[in-house]
Amino acid sequence: MESKIYIIKRKEQITEDTIKLDLVPEEGNPIQYTPGQFMILTAPSGTKRAYSIASAPTQDVLEFAIKQVKGEFTSQLETMNEGDKIPVEGPMGPFIYNTCGEYVLIAGGIGITPMVSILRDRDGKSECEHVTLFYSSRTKIGLAYYDELREIDSRNENLKTIFTVTRETPEGWEYETGHVDEQMLKKYLTDLEKKRYFVCGPARMVDSFRELLKTLGIPEENCTFEGWNV
Repeated sequence: MESKIYIIKRKEQITEDTIKLDLVPEEGNPIQYTPGQFMILTAPSGTKRAYSIASAPTQDVLEFAIKQVKGEFTSQLETMNEGDKIPVEGPMGPFIYNTCGEYVLIAGGIGITPMVSILRDRDGKSECEHVTLFYSSRTKIGLAYYDELREIDSRNENLKTIFTVTRETPEGWEYETGHVDEQMLKKYLTDLEKKRYFVCGPARMVDSFRELLKTLGIPEENCTFEGWNV
């Protein structure tokens, strides 16, 4: 694990409750990482929080998308500006990324961030195996990176994103509604037990998928879970 001071290059509101941070090293080379990992960020007060990386390793910024929950860290983030310094430690995380392997990604809410890193890394790599992303949010407006994910999907035959919203049916909506469940998985996937799964989202959602994938006969070693309490 490495520690380094980064500078906030850009701070942007990307959904009604999510801020995107683009960071660059104050000096020297950036911390190296692989898609699906996370870093520890430190607020001015010393409060530390873990956040998944949204950028791909080839990008010139270290990107995070952080949900504003009025906590100790995010309350301070609201007052931080472009040019401010922020200590970064990492990388960390249980997800072991296979550069060209097949994956099923399941994201709830801001759990999309490590999945964005993976899809950005796979963008344009037609030689790689298929990646299918199931991305659930309460509303369409809450789907961070919605336009970018649609663009990645449109130009890569081996990358597929299935969006679903659980509390509305937007006008002209061409994707799914309701929670990702066994029926939805089987609608889009075959040979479920042969694939590798990465699930990231609120703890209750992650726990439910832990049970579902076990019920479906998915080997435990083919599953990675990351969840948090909300």
